[in-house]
Amino acid sequence: MKRICLAGILAFASAAAYAQAPVEGDNTTPVLFRDVVEQYEQTHDMDREEEFENGIEVEGEGYHYDRWKWYWSQHLDENGYMVSSAANFIEGQKAQNNARSKTTANQSDWKFVGPTLSYSGYGGIGRVNCVAFHPTDSNTYWVGTAGGGAWKTTNDGATWTAMTHSLAVLGVSDIDINPKNPNTIYLCPGDRDASDTYSLGVLKSTDGGATWGVTGLTWTPSQFRLTNCLVINPQDTNSLTVATSVGIYKSYNGGANWTSVQSGHFKQVVYHPTDTSILYAPKNDGTRDIYRSTDGGATWTTVTSFNNARRIQVAVTPANPSLVMAVVCNSSNGLMGIYKSTNSGASFSQVYVPSGSNCNSKTGDLIVGALNGKGCGNQGWYDLTIAVNPTNANEVYVGGVNTYGSNNGGVSWSLVTEWYSNAPGVMTVHADKHAHEYHPLTGELFEGNDGGLYKTRLPQSTLWTDISNGLGVTQFYRNAVTNAANYALGGAQDNGSKGWQGGTWYDLTGGDGMECQADPLDSNVFYTAVQNGELRRTTNGGNSFTDIQDNIPGKPSGAWITPYLITPDSNMHLIAGYKEIYYSPDRGNNWMSIQGSEITGGKCYRLAMTGGKHPTIYALFPDTQVVFYAKNYVHGATATFDTIIVPYSGNMSDIKAHPTDSGRFFVSFSGYNTNRIVEYNKGVWTPIAGGLPNIPVKCIEYDSSLSVLYVGTDIGVYYRDTSTNNLWASFQKNMPSIEVTDLGINYTTKEIWASTYGRGMWNSVKQGSYVIPPDTTDTTDTTNYVIIIPYADDVFRLAPNPSEGQFKIIAGPSMQAGKALRVNVIDFTGKTVVSREEKLDGGKRIDVDVKGMPPGVYIVELKDHNSVLGRKRAVIR
Repeated sequence: MKRICLAGILAFASAAAYAQAPVEGDNTTPVLFRDVVEQYEQTHDMDREEEFENGIEVEGEGYHYDRWKWYWSQHLDENGYMVSSAANFIEGQKAQNNARSKTTANQSDWKFVGPTLSYSGYGGIGRVNCVAFHPTDSNTYWVGTAGGGAWKTTNDGATWTAMTHSLAVLGVSDIDINPKNPNTIYLCPGDRDASDTYSLGVLKSTDGGATWGVTGLTWTPSQFRLTNCLVINPQDTNSLTVATSVGIYKSYNGGANWTSVQSGHFKQVVYHPTDTSILYAPKNDGTRDIYRSTDGGATWTTVTSFNNARRIQVAVTPANPSLVMAVVCNSSNGLMGIYKSTNSGASFSQVYVPSGSNCNSKTGDLIVGALNGKGCGNQGWYDLTIAVNPTNANEVYVGGVNTYGSNNGGVSWSLVTEWYSNAPGVMTVHADKHAHEYHPLTGELFEGNDGGLYKTRLPQSTLWTDISNGLGVTQFYRNAVTNAANYALGGAQDNGSKGWQGGTWYDLTGGDGMECQADPLDSNVFYTAVQNGELRRTTNGGNSFTDIQDNIPGKPSGAWITPYLITPDSNMHLIAGYKEIYYSPDRGNNWMSIQGSEITGGKCYRLAMTGGKHPTIYALFPDTQVVFYAKNYVHGATATFDTIIVPYSGNMSDIKAHPTDSGRFFVSFSGYNTNRIVEYNKGVWTPIAGGLPNIPVKCIEYDSSLSVLYVGTDIGVYYRDTSTNNLWASFQKNMPSIEVTDLGINYTTKEIWASTYGRGMWNSVKQGSYVIPPDTTDTTDTTNYVIIIPYADDVFRLAPNPSEGQFKIIAGPSMQAGKALRVNVIDFTGKTVVSREEKLDGGKRIDVDVKGMPPGVYIVELKDHNSVLGRKRAVIR
């Protein structure tokens, strides 16, 4: 029998029930984003106090609203109307077809970097929404993820394969496998639990997931609909029933045609375990009701209602086919109670209810994070599950932030797993439960949560196994790379900040990981952040962290992703953007506001700087169509910010300064409009979006050494040669169609890195990395490829370092005096500023004099013909 489908709910609609209609359902008129935001913020306290559990700041209802606002502010047309990200699916297919018809000269060759290793417990890889099992092979099953599509294992979770690699921007709410023909699979696209993506309807594969096509239930991006749950009649597999945000639909011919049979917002539909004429479906708008059908889903009637409820989830069991269990979330997102029916859903009675009259005094709330069952700001609208053992009807499990179990039909409960290692004898499993499903062949209980997928044969024990390893589904907001080889950082939704070094990923800080920065000189020093600008610094490689936001006067609250950066001229200096711009001369120990004039427009969300000793600072603030800038900034002084009016509409998503030309920068727009990226050059604005598909542009990276501009879009990476004004071209080889949130270049390894919102971190050789002019003085080899040799201490060293611009290259034991070498000095943009032939003297040394170069960090590269012998970082003060 088909397993119980997950419950989910649109984040914003759940956070503000009255706002549900404008952003989901059957929209016949455009939805103005500003109106939805104003409705919410007029009735909610936007200066929320921090909420903590176990000493860790937790995500209350308001934080999920901030996340929703951040995401959807990037999916608007030029007039501010919301455009469903399902549009990216259509544009992605167009882009793929266009790419197949062209031969481009780009050198992209993307490789997945990770993470793929989960350390279990508090850490994780990414959110799993659902799990579906092969009807006869116990080792084969599927999962649907928040933004990384559908994945399949054929060896019981040992390895995973992406099955929707070519489908753009795909969240998956449900997967269903035909029990008589497992090559036929149905997929419900979209993300019902956070609404990062909406649905195009129902997709179908008839070749085991190798290819996908649409069914007769097909929706347009402007409708903002969700397909939440689909069930297949096990007796007649052409009979399908799907629960959606606009009602229940029925098909009798394998999805070719569909009929609407019941209106309303339904998150779930479940078959009676033994009688396929009976189905159950909880309704999650208006009055919260449980509906029942007794004619195979053709017609539906209400059997019970719950006043002041927010969300309902139901479960059944073959051990007692007439039993229906229900967990109900109240309007405050805490537990209203556990209910059951013993007559196949004809009526329900209360089994369990928490004690206390409000969230502050209530105890025994099974879906909050606190172990005493107390707490406000709960999130039952986002994570709520229930499951009943298929062989023991008295064994019931409920999931919220943690998981609880009952052995007496729900009368009493005990903690089964806990999210933050604070309960002796209870296993730590990642927070926020989205699926609890029993394997029909093995009897194991599976759990999908914000960190990945777990399973157990003994739920009420510490024997839970994390089987997420190999799932590449992390939703990164930002990345950071330096010119140090084999070193990168990333900030991830739900799964904190992570580091990568030498091919190994490791967890750094928890919560939602945001902006991150890596010290260019000291790999033991780097910075992470959580939402709204809580900045953290480590000086010992991540062994411990210090909160440096506390050192900012007034400890301001920042944007959802608060921008900050290490200044290009000194690794000690930081700039951070809140409602004001702040400067630190000492890695965040002390801060000062540098605004000499007031900036209006909310909280800063993007910063950029030019290079040099007196750089230009650029800042973007919301609800303004201007670029704020301060020229010739002197560190530690007050800056005067002027404005440049941006003559284009739309939400500006990123700004990238030309590293050496303070009169030139690029601005991108994260919406569906004509001018998705523009260039400003000494007073002149130029649209440069020619060749880009009509999709949001999220981020910009500029390689000044080759005059190549890269952008990250909702369906991948594109590049453009600015020196020739060519059109944009896809830079996408081997990368899935996925939202790219940040880009960075490692000039030492000549790689470009991309963080994605659902498929982890990727890197590729950057454009122009391989091809070089042949060395006409070398008659033995005219290869066109540079050989990258890893950094090695015994090749050479620099002394003194740092210096005033005069230093020596001291060769190691592997080289002989008199050897001819090429010395290249490369600035932080990747541009070679010095290149000359030298010979090692009798002491195996080369004198280098670059006095007069701007202070900063440089790379000294030693080459023997086309071979790079080694690279060292040089600091010029």
